[in-house]
Formats: sequence, C-alpha cells, structure tokens
Amino acid sequence: MLEKLWGTIPVSPETRGSKVFGAVGKRWLHVIARYAPLPPAARAELHRRRGVAVGKRVFIGTEVFIDDAVPHSVTLEDDVTVIAQATILGHTYYPQHFHRLLGDESTRAGLHTTIRRGAYLGLRSTVLAGVTVGEYAIVGAGALVTEDVPPYTMVVGVPARPVREFSPEDVDAR
Repeated sequence: MLEKLWGTIPVSPETRGSKVFGAVGKRWLHVIARYAPLPPAARAELHRRRGVAVGKRVFIGTEVFIDDAVPHSVTLEDDVTVIAQATILGHTYYPQHFHRLLGDESTRAGLHTTIRRGAYLGLRSTVLAGVTVGEYAIVGAGALVTEDVPPYTMVVGVPARPVREFSPEDVDAR
C-alpha cells in the first residue's frame, strides 16, 4: 500500500505508522510558511514548530523551501537572511534501484545542513543536504551550494564557487 502512495522512495522513520499524521501536519505548516502573506518572524516561528532549528532575528522570505520530510535536519543560526524562493535541503532519499550507486538511508544517516550566524542566501539559491554555510557568508542568487562555504566568503554559480573573500571588519555585525 505504501508503495502506491510513495513510489520507490523509502519512507523515513519520521513518517512511519501513526507518525504520518504529525508529518502531514508539519507539511501543512510548511505550506502556510511558504505561501501565506506573513511577516518574516511569523514564518520563522512556523518553521520552528515544524522542527527546524531557527535562531533569533532570522529573516525568511516568501516561497522558501526548507526540508519538508526531515525539518530537524536543518539549522538556521541567529541573524540569517533567506531571500525568496531559496531551497535548503537537510536529507536525501534515493529510489531503491540507486542504493548500490548512491547509498541507502543508513549510509547517509546524520546529514545536517547548517546556515551559520549572519549568512545570506540569495534569491532562488539552493543549499544541498549536509552542507554548512559559514558565518556571514553570502550565497548569490541562483547559486547551487554543493560544498561547505567558508565564513566571510561570497559564492555564486552552479555549482557555487568562491568569488570574493572579506574580513569580519567588512561586516557590521551588531
């Protein structure tokens, strides 16, 4: 029965059995956070209720997608800015026929995506699972972040590559 609903993507422990009701509720919170005309602080609070670790003074724009299957696999530290239509993934699932090639859930267990203090994610940027974006790093619009971004570094492109480094003195961190 589950295969008819989910296809060949394995069902995570967070959605097995009766836990599916809580997972569905969290996905509805995600829909509201993404599309409802809310102030950014209200969006941040909805993501907290979903299980995302969200720090203080976090700005989350409209249509931001933060992992909806395993929200606790994402951390947004204090003073992070996530501009509209950005995507932050915290986990990966692959169809069973790719497990020998890409690994199964046990080989990818423990992935966590962290956006460090003061970092900025530009419009339509994407951060893949397991990546850390360093303190006060800047991810340019449309960038695809596949590797960790060092602190005080600007990255752009697909895949994202460093284009500028700067110092803490260049940032007005209050």
